[in-house]
This record gives sequence, structure tokens and C-alpha cells, in this order.
Amino acid sequence: MGHYVVGPCHLADGTFSRKTESPTEARSRIDEWLDKGKVFFPREAIRDIHEQLKRPLSKGDKIPVKSLDGTKLVFEVRTGETRDIGQHREDIGKPSIRYISYESLRAGVESTRDYPHLIYCNLRIKHEITFTDIETGEPAPSIAFKSLSEAERLFDTALRVWEESEVWGQIEATLVCVASTINIKKIVGFACGTMVFPEDTPYFSYNSAFQHAFLVTAQRLLQRRHANEVFCYVQDPAYTERDQSVLEAHGIKVVDDPEGFLEVDESSLVFSCAPNVPVKQIIADIARPAVIIWDRVGNGNDKGHLETDPDSPRVRQVMSSFYRTLEFPHDEHFGDIAVYARKDLGGLE
Repeated sequence: MGHYVVGPCHLADGTFSRKTESPTEARSRIDEWLDKGKVFFPREAIRDIHEQLKRPLSKGDKIPVKSLDGTKLVFEVRTGETRDIGQHREDIGKPSIRYISYESLRAGVESTRDYPHLIYCNLRIKHEITFTDIETGEPAPSIAFKSLSEAERLFDTALRVWEESEVWGQIEATLVCVASTINIKKIVGFACGTMVFPEDTPYFSYNSAFQHAFLVTAQRLLQRRHANEVFCYVQDPAYTERDQSVLEAHGIKVVDDPEGFLEVDESSLVFSCAPNVPVKQIIADIARPAVIIWDRVGNGNDKGHLETDPDSPRVRQVMSSFYRTLEFPHDEHFGDIAVYARKDLGGLE
């Protein structure tokens, strides 16, 4: 999990060269685009790439992508490539989208000087890499993930504890107020993690189980309030078939990237906790969900470009202009997150 490779990529005319700008000039252009309201993650651009990735793809196929400055790029599919490295074999899997945040794009102008065609490309094509032991054919490194029954027991326990917790009681009261002003029709969760991590790293699985327990209880509450079905979708490349089995048994549908993003609309509740993609920046560009619950948005002085889900100036502007902040009581399985309700909902003073 978590190993990826990007490229190869070239300009649509087949070349790798373009007018080279200095790092200062490149950063100034990126800042100017943001200041003027340019959308960095357009819904239609994400949808277009998704439609291309849904096609039957094989090694050598081409995926066109447009950079922020309008430059047309072509990424090449590498699925099926292998390479032996010592005792392990590296296998390149299916392509997916790599999202580059505003901060990482600015910081990367130095590292992309050798690849100037990528300098303004914030939607790139990556491939997952897996490793196998050449002699045994088993995944490497070998990880003793939880069995399906172990994952089911973990989630059932977490759900029972969560339903009886004081934290959920307080969040329930907040959601009841929100539900009195708008009919939330769907819940979309991002980066809630896998529940099958081995016991030597229990907090990963436990955090995941409690975060999914929140989604289940929120879905049940909203369905009771409005007497209609509330769909719940979750997106995280870390999910295994065992996770999917557990979650779908409780009414949660696992979707591939970027289907979760494309589901988000004005009648949604969005939940995200410590993702390794810029969820905040993507959501700020594509929709104004009714309720957002994610890592607390800072004042701009406490997060750097190394953060995987940074608060860009646009994120801070959107959240301060369109949302009021409500507290999410501290719980060790969630970190420092907050509830953001759209200001036009009313009734939440």
C-alpha cells in the first residue's frame, strides 16, 4: 500500500520541451491564478479523466490531461510493467489520479525544472506499485492483515461503543439541528482507512473502525429524521475486500477514486479525517456541501506545504465566507476536527 509511480508524460505534440520559466515566475503565475479565482480542481476535468480511466486500458495507451495554463499533456499507461529488484518483483498496476495541492505545486517548481511540461499540471496520472517475493510469489513484505471475522468483530465493537459515547450524543444533537433546516441526501467519507491492519499497529484499525461507526450512526440518524434513504459513500484506496464486505453489510458503499468527489453536492455531508490527498482543496472547488466535518481549518500560519491536505488561501476563504464552525468534541480516534455548517442553513446559532 502507498507505493506509486508517475509518468511517463509528454506534451500532446510528442515533445518534452516548453518555454522554461524561473521558479519565481512560475510561483507568481500560480499565485495569480489562485487570487483571480481560477479553479484548480474543476469537476469536469476530474470527471473527464475518470471516464478515460474507466476504459479498458493496457500498457502504452495514452491519457490526455490539461494543465492549469491550458497546455495539453499526454500520460502513458504503464500497467503490466515488471522489474526485478533483488529478491522482489515490482509490478505496476492500474492508473489513477494524483492530485497536487496548491502548496505542493508551488513548492515543486524547483523539482520540475527538468520536466517543465509538468510545472503547472496538478492532475497527474499515477500507477500503484506492488511487490512480490520472486521465490514464493507472495506479497512483499508479508503483512498479517486481520481476517474478515476479526474485522467484523472490531467494527461491531466500535459501533456499539460509539453509539453509547458522550461524543456521539453531542454530535447527534448538532446533526439534529442541521437536519431541521435541510434534507441531507447523502454522506460522503474520505480517507477513513482500512480496518484490517495487523494488531501491531492497532490504532490504524481502531481509528478507522470508529470513523466508519460515525458514518453509520449519522446515516441512521438522518434517515430517521427525514424518513427517506440517505446514501453513504466512502472513498479510500486503502480499502480491502474485507473492508468492503464489512461496510456494505452496514449500508456503506465503497467507491473508487474519484467517484466520491463526483458524488459531493449541496445536499451532502462530507467527512474527512487526515487524508493524504488535498480533499479540502478539491471540495472547495467542486461544491458547497451542506455540512463538512474534517480537520480544523487553521489561520494560515500553522500549516506548510508538506501537509498532505493543507489549508490553501482559497480553502480558508471558502470556509470563512460560507460556513460557520461548530465543535466536534475531542475523541482520540478523530484528532482535531470540526463541524462546518453552511451559513445559509440557519437555525444553528
